[in-house]
Amino acid sequence: MTKKNEPNFIWNKPQPVLNAVELAHHEIKRLPPGRIMFCSMTDAYQPLEGKIGLARKILPILLDSEFYVLIITKSRLVVRDFDLFRGRRNIEVGMTITSLEDLPTWEPNADGSSARIETLRIAHEQGIRNYASMEPWIPEVTKPVEIVEKLRDFVDRFVIGSMQYAGAPRSFYAKQLPSLISWLDKNKVNYFLKKELRNCLEP
Repeated sequence: MTKKNEPNFIWNKPQPVLNAVELAHHEIKRLPPGRIMFCSMTDAYQPLEGKIGLARKILPILLDSEFYVLIITKSRLVVRDFDLFRGRRNIEVGMTITSLEDLPTWEPNADGSSARIETLRIAHEQGIRNYASMEPWIPEVTKPVEIVEKLRDFVDRFVIGSMQYAGAPRSFYAKQLPSLISWLDKNKVNYFLKKELRNCLEP
């Protein structure tokens, strides 16, 4: 039984929304066109997706609409759907890259960085817009300049964000950001700093 006030779900046992295809058809007609993050709360390409193919059923509905789709994942499974993305101008494929090395301690149930980097390379080779999300920027682990230098030949843009839930001091980012921004601008890197990270520069 579930204890009082305890959520009746388990994070590592996702439950698919079985009527998601019908919901997608309905929502794109109801809402004004905008950007859709696929997905911001959880990874749409978890192992379960390989069995049920729910994301693959929903994506054509979104891509045939006027919405702009931003995929963010840690899974190489997204390559399966590249046939849906080729030639489209309303989609970007993003991979979370917090290190050039695999980090099994930090992300024990996800594909390692090497597989994600290769996924970005494949997207580039197939003409699919892509981006690397350096979020969270883990102090003493994430090295933004090294990541950009390694990936910039096949990555269209970089999104950088701070660590929000593990006690990373704001002072760390306040100290590191000015030199990083200067380097990015000097090297004409296409990047975006998330609001939480930009706020670290404010008094």
